[in-house]
Amino acid sequence: MIIKHAILHILDKDQGQLIASQAEMDINQSGIHEYFEKIIEKFNQGDFKTGQLQGDDYLAAVLDDDNGLTFAEKTTRLAEKLYDVIQAQTEIPAGDMLTLEFAEGQADFFAMFKVNFAPRYSHMVDYQADAMVNQLVLNQAILPGAGTTPEEGIIVNLMTGAYRLIEKQYRVDGHRTNYFSERFLEMVPLTSVKGNLQGVKQAVKHIANKFDIPEFEALATTQATIFQSVSEFSKIDTDEIAEAVFKDNVTAKEAYHESLQNRAINHEIKVDNSERYQKKYSVQKFKLASGIEISIPMAAYQDRDQVEFVNHPDGKLTLMIKNIDGIDSKFNA
Repeated sequence: MIIKHAILHILDKDQGQLIASQAEMDINQSGIHEYFEKIIEKFNQGDFKTGQLQGDDYLAAVLDDDNGLTFAEKTTRLAEKLYDVIQAQTEIPAGDMLTLEFAEGQADFFAMFKVNFAPRYSHMVDYQADAMVNQLVLNQAILPGAGTTPEEGIIVNLMTGAYRLIEKQYRVDGHRTNYFSERFLEMVPLTSVKGNLQGVKQAVKHIANKFDIPEFEALATTQATIFQSVSEFSKIDTDEIAEAVFKDNVTAKEAYHESLQNRAINHEIKVDNSERYQKKYSVQKFKLASGIEISIPMAAYQDRDQVEFVNHPDGKLTLMIKNIDGIDSKFNA
């Protein structure tokens, strides 16, 4: 990764001021390049939405090289608008707007992150009379570490216009809203993978309950199907979920597909950050009515020689864990 430009604008709404930098940062400072790389890496591992810039989009117009603006001028224009959007909103925290342009592979990218201030204590050497006293000082404007995924930001492929966006809802004028995309960037990204999965989960639960299919069984089968599909094809096929969960129940499958259609969920959901979801769904987790909680690796869950659920006529279940070679305690002192 080659960092070409970097600039930081301070959105200090708590003090009622935007402090726009007039020049770019020195990217050769020790540790700065690594900090930027880590932020971008964490962003790309996050739950991002995707979309495509159009020629008449606000952001596309600002980034257009034909507008004659320097990188500092472009980002200042963005910072001024973002500050105007957030300054009167009490729930949206103050922060910095970090903006980068970088090259990776054959493509150039524009990245913009709103990194929110976090209060942190630091030390200060002070003097009282003739005595040196080490004091604790609360700094209200510390930026999060590079290992933290930005809560709001966008990365745009400048060659194709494709973008990834992460945002967080805040209450604006009394309503919870995605202000970052809607009011600041004026764009409508696609639903994130997480958002789609939440819709799939709700659809499966609703239809399973309607057709007297045990909810835990339907959701566990859904998770196993998603894990398999993401691991092999980096996508989620909602038709495969229907076949696995509802099998020969044509009416249930039709109701499930109708529910997905009402939620605007496509039959195929592309998963760009597949490793994230492989890890997330690699373990089945159950909580029994007795309070017992069980975590089962997916490979073991799918092997009936290791794990089996047995249904009884009275409606109760038995969970059988078989062929145990040994048991280790996870007691932590």
